[in-house]
Amino acid sequence: MMEVNGINTHNNETRPLQNPTPVNLQKKPSENIPSTSVFVNHAATVWNESRRKWIGNVSNRSERTTKDPIISWSMTYEDLLSTHEPFTERIPLTEMVDFLVDIWHDEGLFD
Repeated sequence: MMEVNGINTHNNETRPLQNPTPVNLQKKPSENIPSTSVFVNHAATVWNESRRKWIGNVSNRSERTTKDPIISWSMTYEDLLSTHEPFTERIPLTEMVDFLVDIWHDEGLFD
């Protein structure tokens, strides 16, 4: 006989089952879900429909042609931001990020 935390135990001792339900009455997890039920993520469906409306029909688009950059390679940060006038064209995000990363590298602010 071994005592653990004030309780006498035997290795061969039988204990009552924690779950008194007979095995033949216990339901398996797969039995709880009807076989005809299929999960539909309605939020994802609505999101994808909204996205299609926003971006348009991608199949009708032609391949993007490479355009000349809007920001000149010789332009400085001060040149870019010294005026309160709007830019003549929209600057693509990728071009602006490249420009800023180059400036930050030059100033030692970006590793």
